[in-house]
Amino acid sequence: MQLKSLIFVALNVLAVVALDLRARQEEPPADLPVFTGKRVFHTIIDKSPFLIESTTTFTWTQSASISATESVVSPTPTAA
Repeated sequence: MQLKSLIFVALNVLAVVALDLRARQEEPPADLPVFTGKRVFHTIIDKSPFLIESTTTFTWTQSASISATESVVSPTPTAA
């Protein structure tokens, strides 16, 4: 019984590794849509008007990507 479990686990690990290697070899199509968004949030400061709106711009590509994301533009405060 234990041998069957060990074989089952080993085959599952091999299947996951094979799928991961296959996914890394495939290149995404170049015509994937790219979206840009803006996130606006309120920020309190120590000068008048004391409450400002800060914005962050972010972009993403619609795909099944597993890579890490990072912000391209830093937040820019604007007076309300």
